[in-house]
Amino acid sequence: MRTSEEEKDYENAQNEDDSNPLTKKELIGWYLHNFAVGVYDVAAISVFIPVVLETLSAQAGYELDQVTPCNTTITNYKCVTRFGESFIDTESYPLYIIAISVLFQAILFISCGSLADHGNSRKKFLLSFSFTGAISTIAFIVVVNPTYIPIFSRCHPDVIKTKHSGASSAEIKALEYNITTKLSSYSMVADLTGGLVVLIAGLGILLTINDLNDSIGFRLALVLCGVWWLFFLIFPTMWLTSRPRPPLPKGVNYFAFSWKRVGKTLMSTRELWQTMKLLFAWFFISDGQNTIITVCVLFGKKGLGMTDTELSLFAIIVPICGVIGMSLLPLYALLGFWLPFGLVNKWEVWVYLVVFGLLVGSLQGYCQAFFAIIIPEGHENEFFSLFQITARGSSAIGPLVSGAITDFTHEIRLCFWFLLAIIALPIFIIATLDIEKGKSDAKAFIRKEEEMNNNNNH
Repeated sequence: MRTSEEEKDYENAQNEDDSNPLTKKELIGWYLHNFAVGVYDVAAISVFIPVVLETLSAQAGYELDQVTPCNTTITNYKCVTRFGESFIDTESYPLYIIAISVLFQAILFISCGSLADHGNSRKKFLLSFSFTGAISTIAFIVVVNPTYIPIFSRCHPDVIKTKHSGASSAEIKALEYNITTKLSSYSMVADLTGGLVVLIAGLGILLTINDLNDSIGFRLALVLCGVWWLFFLIFPTMWLTSRPRPPLPKGVNYFAFSWKRVGKTLMSTRELWQTMKLLFAWFFISDGQNTIITVCVLFGKKGLGMTDTELSLFAIIVPICGVIGMSLLPLYALLGFWLPFGLVNKWEVWVYLVVFGLLVGSLQGYCQAFFAIIIPEGHENEFFSLFQITARGSSAIGPLVSGAITDFTHEIRLCFWFLLAIIALPIFIIATLDIEKGKSDAKAFIRKEEEMNNNNNH
């Protein structure tokens, strides 16, 4: 909860937003930032990196006897590679690396959370994290970039005009909410579009290279991701403004403050049980959603012997269909154990990815809309930061467990049992949600906070 002094600082910051309206150039610069960094989630980490890592591990790997060099010329080859002092399945290798990377990024996210809401270096932090690259992806996308949304909604010319017209606070908040929704939606479109363009360009590289057992084409596609990333960051560097926020309290450590802030938000959720239930559901949904595409790419590569060009083609299907917006997908894959269908044919993978792409967008929007309704007013940044921590923190578990399953059984298809469980479980959690109770709990939370602040002032 914020102290009265912090509330005063934030009120002053909002008044500064009124005197510094959002310009079209700044808004375009922010959209171009999303257009630049979208290549990471849509193209790099979901398709290019897993394929490159698996190919490299197989080239340096061995058959299951741990002596004979791996034969990658056959479909559904079973090979292991060194991981430290032990051997792991070559399909597990990229999953473990991704899990470690995401876990590190989640820790970095929590440690740097305060940087987005305090001080006058928001733009510097955003661009510094962006230029640093993939190691800081979570920090700049989830911490800094989304924090522009509530600020832009407050300093939007239409909102400022409405305030000066004498409109009620309810009318102003309704307008801010509509603008926030548009900003969020348009930024997602920019993100997906950027990733889609790079995927198509990567496909062109693969068609030109046409390598079968090497990853040269995918490695060149990764180089393209970096070039794209750096080029389109030129425009937000020039057009985004700093828009200073209230400073951090004197004498506090940046990282310690961020961890304490997350802890306070977690403690406050004890009074918001409906909100916590949705967070639990989102934890499992985001984990399955972030893991399923990587597992499917690796399964298509080894289990069905799909070429690099085919892998790139079906990866393009996801962002195309993601605008329209999953639990039956793992179940369908499991049918392949007993029936002549269920991801046993190449054509099924194409259909599989179309359905996944159709559902993923609406699933994200559904959870975010629910969450926005049942969080306390005035604490949107804190709770949506927790929402994103939940998503990113869980994203390390799916690859880790999937890697362990594959490593133990040498059968990546078995991962779909795990994916089925973590995607189906949220159905039962969401079914118990009481939206009206969640809204009333959020209002009670605000009343209690106001009473505590009044008592402290006296």
